[in-house]
Amino acid sequence: MAILNLFRPDYYFDNNLDSTFFGFWVWLGLAIILILVSMILNVKSHQWSYFSKQIVARSTQIGSIVGWVGLLWLFFRYEGIPYFTWRIWPALLFVYVIVAVWYLIRFIKIDYPARQAKRGSRADKDVYLKRVFKK
Repeated sequence: MAILNLFRPDYYFDNNLDSTFFGFWVWLGLAIILILVSMILNVKSHQWSYFSKQIVARSTQIGSIVGWVGLLWLFFRYEGIPYFTWRIWPALLFVYVIVAVWYLIRFIKIDYPARQAKRGSRADKDVYLKRVFKK
């Protein structure tokens, strides 16, 4: 595969594909590993702190979706189903991974610290304590 093929639209909609392409078994193994690791981490994270649990839950969701959709695409590719063997589906899955990782980083860097700052702010507590201490 030439890298310049990635910039041609007809490359993503090619119907004349071999069922077992170069690296088929590697991608199959990676999809299965993603699913298993996602399941194991999801089960083990129930006793962790809220922050760690949220990071693991969000990342295992990405891993599970990529693993299952990857397995499904490999099955369609192996069976030779024309519409579903297009290379556009892994490209869209890659775009999903980029967006999901961006949201995960956003949660780590922006959302969680803002939630922690809001949760621990004195102004929120003063609303309820005004009645008690008559400020």
